[in-house]
Amino acid sequence: MSHLRIKRKPRCGGCGLPPATCACASLPRVRLRTPIAIVQHVSERPKPTNTGKLFARMAEGTIVLPVGMREPAFDPGPLRTPPVEWLLVYPRKGAPVLEPRPGIGFVLLDGSWGQCAHMSRRLPVIADLPCVALPPGPPSFWTVRTQHNEHGRSTFEAALQLIEMMEGRAAIEPLRRAFAMLTARMLFLKGKLRSPEIPDEWGV
Repeated sequence: MSHLRIKRKPRCGGCGLPPATCACASLPRVRLRTPIAIVQHVSERPKPTNTGKLFARMAEGTIVLPVGMREPAFDPGPLRTPPVEWLLVYPRKGAPVLEPRPGIGFVLLDGSWGQCAHMSRRLPVIADLPCVALPPGPPSFWTVRTQHNEHGRSTFEAALQLIEMMEGRAAIEPLRRAFAMLTARMLFLKGKLRSPEIPDEWGV
């Protein structure tokens, strides 16, 4: 089956899988202590492979702020609300590596590399946020979409690393396993895995 034919198949808006194999009923819903806001380019919203909306689907309280529409304009209002000190997580040159501490929340940019670079420099409020970088993390197994940076990771994986740093490994286990399950099934549909089961080498 061709890649184009796979792309044309209808997909579930919740999990991104074909309706016949929808996994929404098995996805966890987790309440986290760490505030996460995802600034999402409008072009990502309809994509079944978007991992920002997957994270928001599973992590209660995640803020999703759309950007790139003509109307309504981007609204950064939720990031102006104390007592959270919001930090932009982005590999900006010179950005210090994150050091966890109480009272902070994280803004993740969700889009293509070029879109994220533009949002980090041009968006009101976002451009002025203190910027931190993630330390090196585990290799990404999200190969459903092409990654142009060998050290890059999906929005979901970046959020997992942040939560693990702030709250510990146990807090992310249900989310990590669900993400691995969806990744394996998508890669199987694309013919990149022989089985829809999570490979042992992913260590999940």
